[in-house]
Order: sequence, then C-alpha cells, then structure tokens
Amino acid sequence: MDGLLDADEIWIALGQFGKFQRIQLALILIGIIPLAFHLLSAVFIAYRPPFLCNETTVDMIFGDDVHNMYENVSYNFVYNKCSIDVFTDSTNSTLLKSTGCVSGYSYPVPKDRTLVTEWDLVCDRAQLSEFSQTLVILGQAFGAAIFTSLADKFGRRKIHVLGHISLFTISFAIAWSPNYTVFAVLRFILGAVQQGSGLTMAILSLEILPLKARYIGECLGLVFWTTGVNLLSPIGYLFRNLSWRYLQMTLALFSCYSLVEYWLMDESVRWLLANGRIKHAERIIRKAAKMNGKNFDDVIKAATIQSSKEMEVFVPKKDTLDLSLKKEEDILINKNGAEYTAMKDSSEIANNEVELGFPQGEEQSVVPAPIKRYNVTTIFRHKVILFNSLILWYTWLVNSLVYYALSLTSSALSGDRFVNYFLIAIVEYPAAIMELLLINRIGRRKTCILFHVIAGIALTVSTVCKTLSDGAGTLGAVSLVFNLVGKFGITGSFSTIFLYTPELYPTNLRNAGIGISSSVARIGGMLAPFAGPLMDYITWGPGAISAVMCLLAVYLLTFLPETAGYELPTTIEELKTWYKAHAGDKKVKPVEEDNTKI
Repeated sequence: MDGLLDADEIWIALGQFGKFQRIQLALILIGIIPLAFHLLSAVFIAYRPPFLCNETTVDMIFGDDVHNMYENVSYNFVYNKCSIDVFTDSTNSTLLKSTGCVSGYSYPVPKDRTLVTEWDLVCDRAQLSEFSQTLVILGQAFGAAIFTSLADKFGRRKIHVLGHISLFTISFAIAWSPNYTVFAVLRFILGAVQQGSGLTMAILSLEILPLKARYIGECLGLVFWTTGVNLLSPIGYLFRNLSWRYLQMTLALFSCYSLVEYWLMDESVRWLLANGRIKHAERIIRKAAKMNGKNFDDVIKAATIQSSKEMEVFVPKKDTLDLSLKKEEDILINKNGAEYTAMKDSSEIANNEVELGFPQGEEQSVVPAPIKRYNVTTIFRHKVILFNSLILWYTWLVNSLVYYALSLTSSALSGDRFVNYFLIAIVEYPAAIMELLLINRIGRRKTCILFHVIAGIALTVSTVCKTLSDGAGTLGAVSLVFNLVGKFGITGSFSTIFLYTPELYPTNLRNAGIGISSSVARIGGMLAPFAGPLMDYITWGPGAISAVMCLLAVYLLTFLPETAGYELPTTIEELKTWYKAHAGDKKVKPVEEDNTKI
C-alpha cells in the first residue's frame, strides 16, 4: 500500500502492458544501451597492441663519449618490449648495456589508434590503462551512493534525466581529452553519472509493473544491456582504422536524446504515492488511463477497493467535510493491528478526494497514512536487514568482479579480438532467456543460486584446462568453451540480483538499498581490470579466485528469503515481520493462496 492507493492494483487496472507502459519501458530500456557502451568501451579504446622499443642510436644510449670508450667497435641492437639490449657485433658477441626505450615505442598501428598508443601507456606506465577503467568503477561507487539517495528524495525521473544528460556531455568531452590526466578525471565522473542514470532506470522499470510482471522488466533490461554489449563489437570494428576519439564521440551520440527525455518520461507513480505527491500521481494515472483506453474512475475504484480490504481504514465523508479548517488526529489501523497517528488538515483530505476522482456519491473516503522516511543508516540500525544486506553486498561484489574480469580480458584470448569479444558478449542472450524461464517458476533466490553454481563449476573447469594446456590444443579450446559458460552464469546471476535486491527493501529505502549494494559491487569492478596482469604472473589465479567466490555466494544466498509472488514492502515493520516468516528455506504459499502484502 503506497499512499492512498495500491500501486500494483493501479497498473493491473490500467492493463499491465498498455500503451503507456510500453512507451515508458521503451524509453527506459533504450537508455540501457549507451550505459553498456561506456562501461566496456575500454576493450577497444584502450586496446594494447603488440609493441617494441623504437629504433635508436648509439649516441642516445651511451652519450657523447661513446666513440672514445668503444672505438672501432660496431654494435648490434636487440629491441624488446620494454628494453633495448646492446651487443658488440662480433663473433663472441658481448652484452654491453641494457636500457629502457629511450626513443619511445613502435606499434603496428598509427599512434592515435588507441589511448594506449597515443599516450604510451605501456611498460612502467602500463598500469595507467587499467587504472583508467578502475576510475570508472570508483566513479560508479560514488554515483550509486549519491544519485540513488537523491532519487529517493527528489524522484526517479529528475535524477535519471540529470544523470543521462551528464553522461552524454562527459562522454563526448572525453573524446577531446588533451592528456591522460584530463581523460582519467572525466572517466571518474563518467562512472558516477553512468551509475546514477542506470540505477534510477532499474527502479523506474521495477515500479511501473505489478508484482507478477516485475521479472519481465528485469529480463528485458538484460536483453537491452546485452544488445549494447554486443553492438560494441561491430561498432569498434567499423572504427578500427580511425582514431579512438571518433569511436568515443560516436558512442556518446547514442545518448543525445537525453536532451528531450524529461518531456518524454513520467515519474514513478509508486514513488509519488509513497511520498504524498497525490496531484502529480493523479495526472499521470489520468494520462495512462487515456492512452490505454481505460476509465480513470474505474482504475481508482479498483485500486481503492483493494486497499480498503487490506487496510480497513475509512472515515465518513460528511464528518470529514464538517472538520473544515480544523486539525484532527486520525488513527490509522493497518492489517497487522499497528496504530499510526497522522495530523492532517481536513481541507487537504477533501481536496485529495476530488483530485483522485473518488465518486461523489460514496459515503467513505480514505485517510492517507503517514509517510515513512528512511536513509542508508536505517540498514545499519536493524540487525535482520543488515544481515541480509551483507549477503547481498557480497553477492554484488562477486558478480561485478567476475563479470568485468571476463569481459575486459576477452582481447587477451587467442584469436581475433573482435570475435573473442563478440563471443563473450553473445552468451548473455541465452542467460536472459534462461532467467526469463526460471525467475518466476523457481523464484529469485533459487535462480540466483543456480547461476552461481553454473559460473563456479564452469570457471573451475576452465581454469584447470587452461593451466594444463597453457591455452593451446584441445584443452585450450575446452577452456575457452567453459570460460563462455562461466560468463553465461555470472551474467544471469548479475541480472537476477538487480531484480532481487530492491524487492528486499521497503519503498522509501529501495533506491538506497540497491545503491549501497551497487557501491559495494564497485570494489569487485575496480579489481577486475587487474585480472589480466595477475594472469601473467599466476595463470590460474583469476579463474580460481572467481570460482571460489561464486561457490561461496551459493551458500550465503540460502539464508535469504524468496520474494517472488509478493508485493513490494512499504515499511520497516512489515519488512521485518515478513523476513522472519520467509527467511531461507521456510515454506511459503503461492500468491494466489496467500494474500499477505509486504
């Protein structure tokens, strides 16, 4: 129950996939594509091609007095990746000196092809390339913590549009970075606005659908994310012979429609009702009813009757009108018998009745419940919520680490880098299909557990095969196949946890709940770019770590409650009561048999 009306009943009465919802979902889903672009574009704009030290001269290595020191001696230069070895050119060749690349580096591509070649991010500067991707993830952590809290306070639409316009502006500006320092700072800001826009979109898609259809929104979100991930490969291929700056500008232009998005997208009705924004909610409901060919009064009546059955809160209409310009204390008794006290101006109550279209002949009107306000500190003040949150945070961290490690190291696999990336990305489509088939049949928790089991086992097999084969031969091919299966599993779990997490928090804590989860996940994302360098030292290291972490997540997820078939919670009190009744493997009745709303 959000505010005066049951938001789920509103969307059901309007037709859960009416024209209004389809247009709003399309706006949300299309915006996911550029989010994927900017998070994974480093695979192409920061690609590190083969390289060697540039050819040099004796003077550059030995200085002005070289002929005095080695008179009548010829020299042989051996150019390595990060060093130059100087030998005497004789029968018994002697190493005279080994030095760094004093004349720069030589690449098989033009200097401006990638940011790595343009700014020589190799050898002792190689970590700067990985660090630029880490800055994006660090920015995401900042954005997840800040923007989602703002969205709970000021609304989903405003914060999403602000983030999306900022994403367009910053991503375009990155293409004009004069040096690495400016590029790195802009990448951090890009990560913040990308996450702020993305998480508010996830909540908008969740809150525009009734409980039985929520999983469809999440699965569609994964499909559009996967589309963005896959489109990177052909776009990158088309720009393979041009400067990385042109590719960056092209990716930025996919967000240009954000400049008019504010006038196309509507606010979350669920958020408006939960925050007492009755007039605004009414305008949107009227608009949706008109677009869907529904009668507004019928929609309100259906939602109000359902709410009345649940809450049993009525005040005679004539008594309300008689209280004009006076304050009265209205006791609201919810289904659990808890009492809430609200001080309301009776004239406001009367206005709300008219604005929401209650039939004038009705003898009853609903008095709104007081609005519960929460913030991220609320999570730490309740043990049961904190316990479940810790499990969610660990799961998010695992998903982020494994997902981005597998994606960002695709170019290091044997074979064409565009094909490798495409294969790593295309397996996300089967993950979306499997999630769609399972998430309502077996529930969110079991689906997430199953995907982690698949990822953990597949990555274990892949790591063993790669270690034994050194990446070649039949075992090398088997390792690649199971690596793709691991990507399939971690993609499915990542998508499922996006839907599962907000369902475990009450309305005015939902954005903050998914926000802090995403912030914790950024720790894994920040470590992911360094999976490649770790693999150079310990071949089996990244795979073994990923597999163990996935299997540990399987065990921890068994302690969480199932949310499929239950209404989104509204207050902490309802949430805690429901947690106790449904934690772990406790049996729950199907929604058709159990009308409990959380």
